[in-house]
Amino acid sequence: MKSLYLCPVCDQPLLIHEASGGLHCAKKHHLDKHENGYWIFSQAKKPQIDSRQVMRAKRFLLESGIFQPVVDNVEAMIRKADLATGEINYLDYDCGEGYYLRAIKALLAQSPEGQGIASQMSAYGITEAENALFSAAKIQAEANSLLEEGDEQNDSTFIVSTLKRLPFVDESFELITLIDKQLKGKELIRVLKPGGYLIQVSPAPRHLWQIKSHVYPDLTEKAVNLPKSAELELLHTEQVSFTLSVDGAQALALLEMTPYAWRANEKVRKQLASSSFDKLEIDFMITLSKKR
Repeated sequence: MKSLYLCPVCDQPLLIHEASGGLHCAKKHHLDKHENGYWIFSQAKKPQIDSRQVMRAKRFLLESGIFQPVVDNVEAMIRKADLATGEINYLDYDCGEGYYLRAIKALLAQSPEGQGIASQMSAYGITEAENALFSAAKIQAEANSLLEEGDEQNDSTFIVSTLKRLPFVDESFELITLIDKQLKGKELIRVLKPGGYLIQVSPAPRHLWQIKSHVYPDLTEKAVNLPKSAELELLHTEQVSFTLSVDGAQALALLEMTPYAWRANEKVRKQLASSSFDKLEIDFMITLSKKR
């Protein structure tokens, strides 16, 4: 039976072995799901893997619901997309420990307008950090253990892989989300079907302004820069802006979610840890684009 995967050894399409559930290619390379519930296709030579302490801080912060307005707007964007009837393959790129994937799927399932999409959706999360997917798979297993008899599971498939070369055949996905990450290279475009949708959540100029000003003392506000690609047609744009009240530990966790965290020296981190922010600005641009 065909799959949407490519062999990590020879780049040939992988078939599903119905008896074992494993994957194999025409050249007899074989792949089984890891005992902890995710697939390992390949691993980056130097993946950016957070420590257990940092992962726990990020997860606690996200699960508290502080970014619920972002989840709400992404779910609304999915409903705006004219997704075809039938199976919907959905990829959350660089998914971390899967918070946004879980939250978006749950919101779709709860929404009368989104229930049809959720019932047709096969969701995939991919990242380079195996420890993040260990957490994602564990959370999913714990949720399944709480289901009552007769309740249907709607599991996501989690994959450890280098992100420079995705282990999917061309044009595999009807929907891709790219949340708080940059669109780099052509891989997401390659695996997105013609007429498929990309939803991108990008930091806007004022995002985490009060934290960022600790890292960059001479910070100046820049104009909004919308993501652009010749292969994509921009359909909708929303700016999501609100403020949060956070303490120093939460500020450090938010800093770790940024690409400039490495610029914060020990002095800056101590300043943040001893500070509190009554009106920390959260500022995102959310775009819905369609592959031409």
